[in-house]
Amino acid sequence: MQNVLMPRHAPATLAAGVHAVSGVSSSFPDAPVAVAHSDDQFMAMLAAYRTGGGLARAPEVFALFKRCSGADVGTLAGWIVNRKVICFDWQSRMWLPLFQFNRLDMMPQAGLRRVLEALTQRFSPWALAQWFAQPNPWLADQSPCDALGQDPPAVLRAACAEVPPLTH
Repeated sequence: MQNVLMPRHAPATLAAGVHAVSGVSSSFPDAPVAVAHSDDQFMAMLAAYRTGGGLARAPEVFALFKRCSGADVGTLAGWIVNRKVICFDWQSRMWLPLFQFNRLDMMPQAGLRRVLEALTQRFSPWALAQWFAQPNPWLADQSPCDALGQDPPAVLRAACAEVPPLTH
């Protein structure tokens, strides 16, 4: 099983079912803890993302991107590397939730950029994908992936509520 990182201060909803393997240092702040991801966790995310188009492996998303936008796949690769879209690794494959893309041109949905800016410095890619897939009390128990298309400002407020403000 692959080890990835989740911040120690991640919400309890993200940590549910996660078993700490060991403490390691990383590029994520606040001394994150390595965790192992189970098949059950992946299956739960697969089910949660189904209403928004599901999950797709990176090569499938690259093909959609090329067909819909005609742009070079380097653009999408840059978004993945720079965490401008949600992408996580499971069983040595990169997965992307499709809700985050406009189906006409495969550009990121309106409002996604600001939500990701609020969360990516604190959440690992796996924890970020879980956050978008789980019901959120700030969104009347709707998941952020379901709410983003209807109310991007509400999703941003929910993201900001997850992240304590940085103090100097």
